[in-house]
Amino acid sequence: MLSGAVAHVEGSAAPGAFVRVRAAEGDVLGYGHYAPQSSLRVRMLAFGKEPVDERALVRERLRAAFALRRGAEARALLGATDAVRLVNAEGDGLPGLAVDRYGDVAVAKVTSAGMARLRDDVALALREDAGVAHALERRDALAARREGVDSDDRTWFGAPPSRAEIRERERRYTVDLREGQKTGFYLDQRDARDAVEALARGRRVLDLFSYTGGFAVAALRGGAERVVAVDSSEPALALARENAERNGDAARVAFERADAFEWVRSARERFDLLVVDPPPLARAQRDVARATRAYKDAALHALRCADPGALALFFGCSHHVGPELFRKVLFGASLDARRPLAVLRELGAPPDHPVSLDHPEGRYLTGLLVRVGGRP
Repeated sequence: MLSGAVAHVEGSAAPGAFVRVRAAEGDVLGYGHYAPQSSLRVRMLAFGKEPVDERALVRERLRAAFALRRGAEARALLGATDAVRLVNAEGDGLPGLAVDRYGDVAVAKVTSAGMARLRDDVALALREDAGVAHALERRDALAARREGVDSDDRTWFGAPPSRAEIRERERRYTVDLREGQKTGFYLDQRDARDAVEALARGRRVLDLFSYTGGFAVAALRGGAERVVAVDSSEPALALARENAERNGDAARVAFERADAFEWVRSARERFDLLVVDPPPLARAQRDVARATRAYKDAALHALRCADPGALALFFGCSHHVGPELFRKVLFGASLDARRPLAVLRELGAPPDHPVSLDHPEGRYLTGLLVRVGGRP
């Protein structure tokens, strides 16, 4: 519930308090977590008039989230991996909480004052119901500013290591749990990595914004002739090199430390499989114009170094730049590059990142697999 929808507050609710929400006419609409500093004034946990036991509700939803990620159905949907998203905020009815599992380690991000108040309950559920041996919380600076959340890196239980080794299909990755992006790894790109591995045989592959080499490793495992991985972070590239060495002939991968936007502008090498996956560029609506320009610039120059008939995967990672707008951005890049594009497949987050129909903003990852026509 946005701040503009709140006419007045009865009493003096503290940040993170579990509050009852009434309509202007007085009817009870539901219950949620109050955040007086945030534009998201109330994060709804339950709708309806009946009173709700907050802690029982949260524990029940945590158990349901964990159950969704295990068993035969989960294996059929997620495939062979020991790294999954255990809790996906609103998608699991738990706004303000994301938890990823890497082997026997759980890494949490707490982004609301309400969930910050319930840290001990979440930790207990992870220990007793999810069966992990270690759990830690990663700081979220944006949440700390937006909601006044006491958001620091901390151990919840066990002795969490700084790194974890994970298995994704036949791919093996080392994940930096304490310093890496998000909770250490982009689990939401699992299906896209599968696609890259399936398409890579004999191809020259560009992994632009490669981070720790998720796509580069997939291409290597898939039999790519050559892979070029570009990222601005030396620590990320160091881990990417390590991951490549664990997964095949790392000599087939060239690692380029550079600003990916600048690197692709001057690229002279030609590729027949390209992955363009920049970090989030539109964290708020005010960022959309700048973000779309950046997406278009990266796509335009990537298309200029694509061979005729090349395959390319383009990604956007913000609900503010949705699928329709993202297609328009790519269309503009294809016109300017004079490289017609044919969409072969849409990609998004896998099933361990469910999206609630009453929270469409939870769909943040947009991906398109395209065939590139014309000549560079």
